[in-house]
Amino acid sequence: GRQELSSREKIDRLIEEESELRGYFVRILFVFFSSSSKVRMNVVVSDPKYVASRDMTFKSKEKVGFSISGSDSGKVYNEDGSLAFQIKGKHISLSDAIWLKDGETEEPVLGMKKKLASLHQTVFVVKPNEDVVGIVKIKIGLKKKINIFLGDSDDGDATYSAEGGMRGKRFDVCDAAGNVVCKVQKDSLNMRNMLTDQDTYDISVPAGGDTAFFVLVCTIIDELFHEQK
Repeated sequence: GRQELSSREKIDRLIEEESELRGYFVRILFVFFSSSSKVRMNVVVSDPKYVASRDMTFKSKEKVGFSISGSDSGKVYNEDGSLAFQIKGKHISLSDAIWLKDGETEEPVLGMKKKLASLHQTVFVVKPNEDVVGIVKIKIGLKKKINIFLGDSDDGDATYSAEGGMRGKRFDVCDAAGNVVCKVQKDSLNMRNMLTDQDTYDISVPAGGDTAFFVLVCTIIDELFHEQK
């Protein structure tokens, strides 16, 4: 009986050790993937104050047929209805930038500039000092795709990409691993839209994302496909 009990104790101990080891590896994997997620999302292009402290959804409102190449302007609202950003419409060109402005201070946060004639339609994302901090371009293939590069070069692999209903304003922006870093969803069944001739869509950014950067990127994507109509 004593020898049999000792064997059972050994088996129980082995099971307990295996369970602890398994839990240890699970914790390691959790920390690794959580850290990877934070590094991925905490890339600040605009300013740290525009980094989302939680999952956030903005509502973008513009006139039907809006174009930043015309004289219109678009407005982006916070969840509480306050003005988050505003885009003033002027002619988007090689020399002048269209600015995404802070809704409260009206100071420029990020801008967009067209690139010189190239095979793919390309727009630069610029800081108020005109430094290029991102590139958004249409990749022509069997399926149209938007590639987004951080920095001032589009060499190598894109940092983010967007596929889906760009014209219908229903698409996701994903990182290289396929994680959704921004989601656009058109509010097509809103009665107020039909009565006021407005086009409304939601821009959702997860916690840690640069809200100003992704709002501007979604505006650029909309403009690139608007030009192709």
